Amino acid sequence: SVWLESHSAMSVLNDYETIIRRLVEELGYTCSEVKHVLETQYGIERGASTSSIYQFCAARDIHRYDYSRLGREGVNAIVAAVTRSGPVCGRKVMTGMLRAAGFRLGERSVRQAQILMKPVYTQMRREGTASQMNPHVYPTEYVGQQLYMDQNEKLNDFGVTEVLASDSFSGKILGFSVMPIKNNLTIYDEIYRDICLKHGLFDQLSVDYSKEFYLCLYQQDNLQAHRTNINRPPYIQSESRQNQEAERKWVEINARVNDPIKHALCSMTSDGLLDIDDLCTKFCVSSFARRCCTTGIDNLIPALNAHTISRQGIPDVLFANHLKAARITEDLLPPANVLAADYIRHGGSLTHPEVFGNDPLDGQLDLQQQREDIFSTHYPSFENIFYSAVNGHYKVFKDALLTYIDITQRMS
Repeated sequence: SVWLESHSAMSVLNDYETIIRRLVEELGYTCSEVKHVLETQYGIERGASTSSIYQFCAARDIHRYDYSRLGREGVNAIVAAVTRSGPVCGRKVMTGMLRAAGFRLGERSVRQAQILMKPVYTQMRREGTASQMNPHVYPTEYVGQQLYMDQNEKLNDFGVTEVLASDSFSGKILGFSVMPIKNNLTIYDEIYRDICLKHGLFDQLSVDYSKEFYLCLYQQDNLQAHRTNINRPPYIQSESRQNQEAERKWVEINARVNDPIKHALCSMTSDGLLDIDDLCTKFCVSSFARRCCTTGIDNLIPALNAHTISRQGIPDVLFANHLKAARITEDLLPPANVLAADYIRHGGSLTHPEVFGNDPLDGQLDLQQQREDIFSTHYPSFENIFYSAVNGHYKVFKDALLTYIDITQRMS
């Protein structure tokens, strides 16, 4: 009887071997996730239990990760990722980082490599488990139903404001921007408009009550008739700190990007190395810190989007499989300056992008380029500067910033 049930289940799954192989080997699905796909998308009611799928995969040599291909290149990738990403990245985010780089490795092997390469970092993570994302779920039905946008002013005193947007269903981060002072036009152009052109128009935009999202809300309202579901309100606003989807991402970004940079800047200010009241210094600090933050977030987002979220899945995979955002043409999404003029004509008011402090080379493009060229001869890569700070080696970060300030002052 047991043999007959097992044989029957295997017969059912035989017809779906190609699909199962793709889900497991290419997309990294677990057996329970494959079961859900077969039931919901292919209508299989019997013969697709988790245990049956597990036995089927074992019999057909279908595995999520091909460990036999882990050669020296894969080992080197693990070593490089562990040593440069600092002590905060655990096995899940580290696995996502490696997936984003093209290495299909399992969480167990990544964890073993972390323990072997940096045992001190492993111990630090065990003692700091409070810095985990709140797992509270905000249920949505598909990708394109709700887009969350939120700001982070952790480095506001140093001329750095960060804004990101993420999809509610998959948890995938779709866009971000780092600016000296929060601004409607920058947020619209670099995040909202860019996301709509790449992925489509979301049914609903969710933000807090901050004024910097007004231009995005204005356009979302203008385009409400083009949405997939026109019965939902085009946008909602809620009090900040209500643990919305985008807000929870900041826990990860702060720990892996902002906190090390803030520590270095606060230390330099306390030691008298930075006169943050000087307008030229303010500009240099803002410009330098923003590039470091951009470097860190640029490297972190692919890892967050490729790592497995417990009882949910991989954001990249979920996003690709469930995208239902409404496609719209570029003529419906004018550039920020055009839309801002229309917004003002209809009674609104906006501030244009501002700098933090004062650049003495403002308007002198040749001198600005010369400054960058001189600085790059001393420090060719902001990645080296950023990852030195993340790993607690703040001297490189401090020396580089002081060099940038000195070059600017000498050329002014």
